[in-house]
Amino acid sequence: MRKISFCILAAMLLAVYSSFGQLRGNLASSVGLSGGYVEDGYGIMGTFNFHPDRYRYFQISVLAAIAEDKGTQNIPYNIFTIQPGLYYRVFVAPRKRNFSLFLGGGGLFGYEVINNGSNELPSGALINAKSQFVYGLYIGAEAEVGISNDFSLLIKVNEYYHINSDVGNFYPYAGVGLRYFLF
Repeated sequence: MRKISFCILAAMLLAVYSSFGQLRGNLASSVGLSGGYVEDGYGIMGTFNFHPDRYRYFQISVLAAIAEDKGTQNIPYNIFTIQPGLYYRVFVAPRKRNFSLFLGGGGLFGYEVINNGSNELPSGALINAKSQFVYGLYIGAEAEVGISNDFSLLIKVNEYYHINSDVGNFYPYAGVGLRYFLF
């Protein structure tokens, strides 16, 4: 319970800090949407970034994963998480300045649904795992290629560590999408 409280507190502090940052002026915000691969299936991720300067940004992202564990029995599962995090620019192309690489990480919390909430498979076998609230940490990398002043191509890779998941502790996401700068 202490770990859950810590993750929720960290997310709230991040939201408050980014709200106060809006008061300074000359800041930017962006939204992004990407789709790609998660372990055993597909995922879609939406992001909101608050850029206090050119070298870092705070990110709130939402991941929806649809997958199927393929073993002796095929067991469908879905994972829905919210991830607050912080990214730093570690590389920018020296001449054109339209390519940047960011590294970051943060916390996550969400819900995993195993076999649509049912403990029984169509074959009659019972599943020991259960649908539950999940929490943990993640690290990530984002490559951004500027297309215009408002749009950029986004390549995103995250590795999640779900502390209490019945699906598995480590969970990858790799996707491609677009980012739009609001202001």
